Amino acid sequence: MFGFLSLIALAFLVGLAFFVTVTLHELGHAIPALLMTSDEVTIYIGSFGNPYNSFHLTIGRLDFYCKYNPLLWYKGCCVYSDNYLSIDQRIWVVAGGPIASILATTVTWLLISNLQQEGFFRIVFGSIFVISIGATVYSLIPNPVPRYTSSGYPVYSDPYQIFRLIRMKRGRY
Repeated sequence: MFGFLSLIALAFLVGLAFFVTVTLHELGHAIPALLMTSDEVTIYIGSFGNPYNSFHLTIGRLDFYCKYNPLLWYKGCCVYSDNYLSIDQRIWVVAGGPIASILATTVTWLLISNLQQEGFFRIVFGSIFVISIGATVYSLIPNPVPRYTSSGYPVYSDPYQIFRLIRMKRGRY
């Protein structure tokens, strides 16, 4: 019985770690988008733009959708209007996700390193740290293969988008 409960607790921790890590990454995109535009910004946790079967929360101009199924929390998407953004501003919005991932990894490492006691919080921060390292590494790999939103729009990895924006800025696209 104890083994089964341990597996349930581990699954809960991993799901929580993915939720926190992906949410922070997407907020890394959303915050600059909110600061640089006057439009609404939408974060999806667990999908690439599909609001169905999701918990919905609105805070000001930020819409947040999170899939009910925690097995999907390993992915996310931030949708905003970049029609009026300069290329430099678009680069900052795209770079905000990986920057937030790097910061989350660093902060959780510092919390684990300086936490004097063993126990629940150390395990929770340790889980977030491990998932955050993986997410950070993944978010730094330029992948030219797109994923597709629920409406069929291609979405590329953050570094690949940044490289494309820099090439556009230099007039080589």
